[in-house]
Amino acid sequence: MRPSVSEDRLAGLRALVAGGAGGIGSAIVRQFMAAGAEVVVVDIDQEGLDRLQAELSPVLCLRADLTQPQQVEDVFRDITQKWDTLDVLVNSAGISGRPLGDGPVDVCPVDTWHRVLAANLTAVFLTCKYFLPIITEQRGSVIHIASDDALIGPRPPHDTHAYVASKGGVIALTRAMAVSYAPKGIRVNAIAPGWVMTPMTADLMKSSPVWEDIIARHPLGRVATPEDIAAAAVFLASQEASFITGVILPVEGGATVW
Repeated sequence: MRPSVSEDRLAGLRALVAGGAGGIGSAIVRQFMAAGAEVVVVDIDQEGLDRLQAELSPVLCLRADLTQPQQVEDVFRDITQKWDTLDVLVNSAGISGRPLGDGPVDVCPVDTWHRVLAANLTAVFLTCKYFLPIITEQRGSVIHIASDDALIGPRPPHDTHAYVASKGGVIALTRAMAVSYAPKGIRVNAIAPGWVMTPMTADLMKSSPVWEDIIARHPLGRVATPEDIAAAAVFLASQEASFITGVILPVEGGATVW
């Protein structure tokens, strides 16, 4: 069942969704717009941006490699030519290290370590660095997408240590930023999804025994949909969460409970 959102929960807010062309990111874009927000999307995937633009014509789509400081700075300059302030930043960009050979420390290639940390942690740092000077104080919100693997540790054969380290860094950064920017009225939280039904997990779905094992780890009997994660993001961006900061919100069907 797809979580529904009120048409005015985010009315009047301007949001940037980094990685908004991906499975989770695009669901966040759709639900933010359905809740009344104006949205700009930044992603490296031009084809994904084109599809999103065709589907949601009011959305502003910009291409950038979020691991590259100059490209991030340039894209924020482009945004400020349209809007003088932003209210919400969602960091949903990221990659899985599995196709790059990610695994336990002793087998993870050094290049894979650097690529995963760059995509999943450095990109978060860079978007925050250039977002904070233009955020609307007293109602600003930053939402990072972390992972429940960084809360409990992944189980073999899914023990991808570069990925877990990158998401653990996102969790630590979330808490540090929450403390530092609270005096300015800026809230910083993270969502920690478990397994989500996205193109990134499609390869595992082809292996029935592996997928059955993954499902069995979820007390609610299924994995999340991108809309489940998007609904949590809408809540954290809304006034309903105005007294919530520094929180890591698991959205994982109870997978971290047992």
